[in-house]
Amino acid sequence: MIRKQVSLVLGLALALVLASCGSNNKDTEGKSSGKAGEQVVNVIAKGLTFEAPGKIPSGWTTFRFSNKSTMVHFALIEKLPEGQGIESQQREVAPVFQKGMDLLSAGDTDAAMAEFGKLPAWFGQIVYLGGPGLTSPGHVSEATVKLEPGTYLLECYVKTNGVFHSYNPDSTSYGMVHEFTVTADSSQQQEPTAQIAVEISSKTGFTMSGTPAAGRQTFSVTFVDQIAHENFVGHDVHVARLPEDADIDKLEQWMDWRQPGGLQTPSPVEFVGGLNEMPSGSRGYFTVNLKPGRYALVSEVPGIQAKGLLRTFTVE
Repeated sequence: MIRKQVSLVLGLALALVLASCGSNNKDTEGKSSGKAGEQVVNVIAKGLTFEAPGKIPSGWTTFRFSNKSTMVHFALIEKLPEGQGIESQQREVAPVFQKGMDLLSAGDTDAAMAEFGKLPAWFGQIVYLGGPGLTSPGHVSEATVKLEPGTYLLECYVKTNGVFHSYNPDSTSYGMVHEFTVTADSSQQQEPTAQIAVEISSKTGFTMSGTPAAGRQTFSVTFVDQIAHENFVGHDVHVARLPEDADIDKLEQWMDWRQPGGLQTPSPVEFVGGLNEMPSGSRGYFTVNLKPGRYALVSEVPGIQAKGLLRTFTVE
């Protein structure tokens, strides 16, 4: 679950493995399905798998995430160090991570730490570059980021019955993790424009400029800084639609994987999209469809209310 290199072994462990939602279409080319000049990569969640292309051009790219499963998912984008791929992730990382989480759940912290110490050295070299945020069943969300050539993974580490979606005990298939290659060809897509501007910081929380309206809305997200929080996860932004009787404290606990039932299906609220973690100084975009109602920007870190990383707004 930790998506940032940190000094603690546990922090390092949680960063990569927990990012998994993907398909196995390694050789298919990404094709634009958007308007002229827009590079759209279609990512579909079905059950505990992703369907997505295996090759896409570099540059600004929109990932359109359709959740056709019965569970909430996201699609974190990870740039792998040279020489690593989905096979090494599934062989060297996913089993270690799941066993470590099982030991933590059993209350055996020492054994869990020892298990996380088995993670490979290359684990800490992964760079997290956004991707579609938490998206509930039946919803479609988009995230737009700029990618350089290299080898990448899409991952989702939401849990069901205590098991990360990124982990599959059946060695003949992958969990929710999908490898793709970004080529040297250019997507030719221009940087998007946004109706709403969000800045996210560990010191000031969310700052939002503009008033979200009903319909299709594009948010720019600037990561003023990036740190590993108490649960070793870097801050990100997800959009939750809140019912009238929403329990904000319960939502805060759910966003922290360490809590009982944290990041575990079913989610306590309806999620419509967002943008996963990116490095300090980065900027990305997400597009969601908003209905009238009450919403919140929330981050996947502990203490989001005190940190200003939960901000409510109303769509008239």
